[in-house]
Amino acid sequence: MKTFRLFLAALMVLSLSACEKVIKVDPLDAPSQLVLNGIPSAEKQCFVYFANSHFFLDTSNNHPVDDVDMLLDVNGTQYRPTSVDRCRYYFDYVAQADDSLSIRVQAGDRLVTSSTYVPRMPQISNPIAYIDSDSTFNLMVVNFTLTDPANYPNYYRFLITQRDSGSIYIPYFDYSDTIDTTYNSIFFCLDTALTSPYAAATEALGGYLYTQLLTTDANIDGTAHNASILVILLRDTNEIQPYIHQYGLSVECVTPDRYRYLQNIDAISSMMSLIAEPPEVYSNVNGALGIFAGNAKQTFPLLTISDGQVVGTPDSITLVNDPTLLSRYRSKIPPKVLDRIKERRSRTSMPHK
Repeated sequence: MKTFRLFLAALMVLSLSACEKVIKVDPLDAPSQLVLNGIPSAEKQCFVYFANSHFFLDTSNNHPVDDVDMLLDVNGTQYRPTSVDRCRYYFDYVAQADDSLSIRVQAGDRLVTSSTYVPRMPQISNPIAYIDSDSTFNLMVVNFTLTDPANYPNYYRFLITQRDSGSIYIPYFDYSDTIDTTYNSIFFCLDTALTSPYAAATEALGGYLYTQLLTTDANIDGTAHNASILVILLRDTNEIQPYIHQYGLSVECVTPDRYRYLQNIDAISSMMSLIAEPPEVYSNVNGALGIFAGNAKQTFPLLTISDGQVVGTPDSITLVNDPTLLSRYRSKIPPKVLDRIKERRSRTSMPHK
C-alpha cells in the first residue's frame, strides 16, 4: 500500500509538471475586442458602456474606443450621446415601458448594432415584512401580491439585498475591522407556481435556497398571485454593536435576452462550474461582445436591524410584531411553506439565532 501511495504521488507531480509545459497563459498578449453593454431601464436615463476589452485584473475601467459615432433610436426618434464619462455614453432620454430601442455604433471601420425593448414595471402590491420568532430561528417573512398582466409574456427576477454596516472583531488577528457592503442574500421560496421547472430557470441550492430567482409567468399569467419569500436571520457573534443589517426586496421584469444572459451568469457562478465546462455567456450584440437588453425594476426597503432590534420601519413595508396582528398576517403565508421550513430546520445543524 505504501508503495502504491508513493507511485500515485509521483504520478500527480509528473502530471502537473507536464501541464506546465504545454499550457501557455499570456493574457497581456490577447487581442482586445469591442464591448457594448447597456440595460435601458424603465424611468431611468439611457446610457451604454462601450470600450475595449481588457485583462480582468485591470480595474481602471477606462479603455476608450477611438473614432466613435454612436446613434440610439427610440421608437423612430434618433438620439446622440450628450456626454461621455469613462466609456459611459449618456443620452438625453428617460426610458419608458414598451419603448423599442436600437443602437448603432461606427468605430472606425467596425460596425456594432443591437436592439431591445423596455418591459413594463412589475406590479407589486400589499408588501409586508415581519419577523417570525416562534421557531428555532428568527425568520424574516416577506409577503406580497404580484399582479401579472394577461397575454403579456413576463420574465421576472427576484432578489433579497442585504447591507451590512459596522465593526466586526476578528479573533484570529485580534483586531476590529469596519465594513459597509451590500450583497444578495440567500432566501427560501417554496412557491411552486414560481419555482417549478416549467416556469423557472434558476435551480435552487439544496432544493430550497436561492441567491436570485429567475422565473416566468407561465403559471400565473393574468392572475393576482400572492407570494412569499423567507430569510433566516443569523447573527455573527463577532459583530460589535451598534451593527446594522438592512434588507430590501428587488423585483425586475426583464427581456428574454437579459433573462438568458442572467441564466448563463448564474450557471457560471454555480458550484457545478467547478467540475464542468461553463457555458458561453449569451450576447445579442452584433460586431462586439456584450448585452443590450431592457429591464424594469421596483425596489422595496424591508427591515433594518441593529443590535437584534428592528429600527426605522419604512412606510412602504408594514412591520408586524404584535402577536395579535402577526396571526392575521401569518394566515397569508401558505402553511406548507412554514411546515417545510420547520421540517428542514429539524434535520439541519445550524447556529442558533
